Amino acid sequence: MTSRVPADVVWMRSSTSSGDDAVEIARLPDGGAALRRAGDPDCEPHVYTAAEWEAFVKGVDAGEFDLPE
Repeated sequence: MTSRVPADVVWMRSSTSSGDDAVEIARLPDGGAALRRAGDPDCEPHVYTAAEWEAFVKGVDAGEFDLPE
């Protein structure tokens, strides 16, 4: 399988994450985003278009994905 993520992207994680339990994100050249598990960096990441990522972030900001306690 050929990756849709360039090898030179910069992977970032939250400052509150640590070790292999972190989720990492990379901004793609086309404005999209890629997500992967830090503990399995060789696994194919999930890739989202710029529009998909923007809609997701807006939903997070609006509390649409808050989990019930």
